[in-house]
Amino acid sequence: MQRSKVEDILMPGYVDRWTNGYFNLWNTAVYLAAQEGMLRIASADDRGQVQLSLAGSLSAEEDQLRGFLDGDAGEIFAAASLESQFLADGRDSNTCTRIRYVLGPRSCPDEAILECVEFTFDESCCFFVTPEWDGLVTGSHGSYEHWVDYLRSDTMDQRQEKVWRP
Repeated sequence: MQRSKVEDILMPGYVDRWTNGYFNLWNTAVYLAAQEGMLRIASADDRGQVQLSLAGSLSAEEDQLRGFLDGDAGEIFAAASLESQFLADGRDSNTCTRIRYVLGPRSCPDEAILECVEFTFDESCCFFVTPEWDGLVTGSHGSYEHWVDYLRSDTMDQRQEKVWRP
């Protein structure tokens, strides 16, 4: 991440070609895509955490979805670009200038398992990820503060905020 230029944010899902081609998000993982590869941010099992890992492709989600998709019914794997929502400042690529995250009692920083994570690009664009019971929740500016101040205010004394800058 330190030297990578993030070009896109991708969320896997599938297209149901028989219902007007609607795209359905499979929000168990999201990918920061750079020329060097991808950073996968996924739900960490049932821990209420996210886990960060390097990936070369979206194959983990494609393999997972293969068991659910019905090709005969017109369902095919696809990925949605979230670039226009979170990296919409006109740049072709974005440099990560800060990562802010929270460690809690069930986090494991050695395995990159965190409660939530927020990426800031070029001190401008912002991308926040946290898990919820029904998948990952993504957000932009203010989402991290909302998570800390409102959703976790009564338990933040059990958590640690960390900030990484290149």
